[in-house]
Amino acid sequence: MNNSDLRTTIKNQEILNALKLDSANLKKMTAHNFIVDSESGPYKTIQEAIDAAEPGSTIKIAPGLYNDNIYINKPDLTLEPKEKVGDIILVVQNKPAIRVNLQPGQSCKISSMKLSHSGTNENIEEIEKLMQEKEFTLNLFGGGKVLDGISQYSECEPDLELVNKFPIEPDMNCILYVEGGELVMEKCLLSLNFIISNNRNILPAVIVTENGKIDFSQVEIKGNINHETIGVILRKGNAKIDKSKIYGHLFGGIAIWSNKNNVIKITNSKIYKNSKMGIHCVGEDGEVLIEGNKIENNNGSGVKIGIANKCQIIKNEIKQNQIGVEVISGEPFIFSNKIDKNYTDGILTNTFHNIRCDAIIKNNLSICRNSDNGIHCKGLNNYTKIELNSFIAYNKKAGIKIDEEATVSIFKNKVQKNFTQGILLVESSSAVIEQNEIKENIKANIAMGGINAINTCILKNIISGGRCEGIFIIESGNCWIKENNISDNNDGIVCITSLPEISFNDISKNKSNGIMVMKDSRPNIVSNIITDNDGIGLFIRDKSWGKIKDNTIKSNEIELVLERKNEFQQSILSDNSVTGDIRLPQGVSCNIF
Repeated sequence: MNNSDLRTTIKNQEILNALKLDSANLKKMTAHNFIVDSESGPYKTIQEAIDAAEPGSTIKIAPGLYNDNIYINKPDLTLEPKEKVGDIILVVQNKPAIRVNLQPGQSCKISSMKLSHSGTNENIEEIEKLMQEKEFTLNLFGGGKVLDGISQYSECEPDLELVNKFPIEPDMNCILYVEGGELVMEKCLLSLNFIISNNRNILPAVIVTENGKIDFSQVEIKGNINHETIGVILRKGNAKIDKSKIYGHLFGGIAIWSNKNNVIKITNSKIYKNSKMGIHCVGEDGEVLIEGNKIENNNGSGVKIGIANKCQIIKNEIKQNQIGVEVISGEPFIFSNKIDKNYTDGILTNTFHNIRCDAIIKNNLSICRNSDNGIHCKGLNNYTKIELNSFIAYNKKAGIKIDEEATVSIFKNKVQKNFTQGILLVESSSAVIEQNEIKENIKANIAMGGINAINTCILKNIISGGRCEGIFIIESGNCWIKENNISDNNDGIVCITSLPEISFNDISKNKSNGIMVMKDSRPNIVSNIITDNDGIGLFIRDKSWGKIKDNTIKSNEIELVLERKNEFQQSILSDNSVTGDIRLPQGVSCNIF
């Protein structure tokens, strides 16, 4: 063989090897794509294709109606449409429509499918047995007597909420059950709108257990107005839900039981028209991120936070819910939201069995036009912090209400134009109210008092424009009103049967009196500037008296009125700078007899 023939032989062999390689690659590529078509095949059900597939394969599904339950236990599978036009619809009658059981670190992906569940079972005897077992379990967990689904969970304590007592099992009715690995889902519709019979049980759309994870983008989860459904149950699983919609569920949008090791993010989504709640977070030290969502028209709390949960609620629009945000002995961070037009309180923080509540309500853009109070804090050991909120306004009751032995910090907020009080402290509650702008509220800008009302400090605030009192105090123990600017109210300060210290304030240009002390009050009024009020600068009525010293009282219509003569009358004149009209009781004796 000459050199020319040798070169030709080598070249032909290289071409042959290349053709064999291309053929192998083509075969390999074909092996990783499995076509599902309910009419023409080669695979007529989705599960057949999954069973035949290798890890990493793509299942391409033709448009059509499918009714097989899907079990995914192979990693890196992708279920996607074969064609751009037409719907892939999966409807099952019992068990999970799709069950994902992968190892930690493994994942699968589903896109552009419509999934539904009719809520029935194949065997009626199994239904009855399952219901008996679940009802027994519910009673064991404190659910009470056997009732329908809603009644079983209507009244439960915060440490026995639905998400941590609801019985979960791999073969239960739901659309998605993720027990291991990660499910990535995009552009899918999960609908529970076609339930035929749910046998008095609650039907979740999505369940994620402790070893599972979901990553949803543009997923729509639709409930049923006639049957008890819930959108998502996260039972110590991980989740990312972005740009999705969850709505129409009688038992709430998303129920989360998490701990500090879970990563859960709900972002840029719309959670609306659910009953019970929009989003409910329980679990000690759970740090769920709820950011950039629209949470509205839920017949319950928009967001509900349980005991010791550290949920972060940031940059959401929360409106037209029964309560905007409800906190029960939790530690959430509520930041930069719009919490408006809710049907009771905008934000309610409360304590359960006196377990401490440490909510932080900070830098919210608006808390306004709520049908009760803008912010309502109540309960012993409630130490909520309310800071730097720029617009607490137009609420039909108080801007901020403190009640039932709560002790709250209120710092650098703007509280204005509420339909009753700006800040209301009821009976045994107390607060530190510092550096706020409290203006133009219909009743008192600040009102406080009642049984065991003590230890409130009102410091360095601008308190102005109230149609009634700047500060109204009744039956209050020791409290401190210091370094405030109190102007343009009807009365500056009205004190009834109380023991306040009023010092270093600028009290001016009020339409009636600067300070009026009534009944049997014992105030200390020290080093105030009381000027330019349209009525009386300092008005001491009834049996009231106290330490009144180093005040400057001038340029009022009447500077000082003392209604009854007492032993301190002369010292009031000598210890204060009073210039102008002074009206004191005269010592007149009768000589008729």
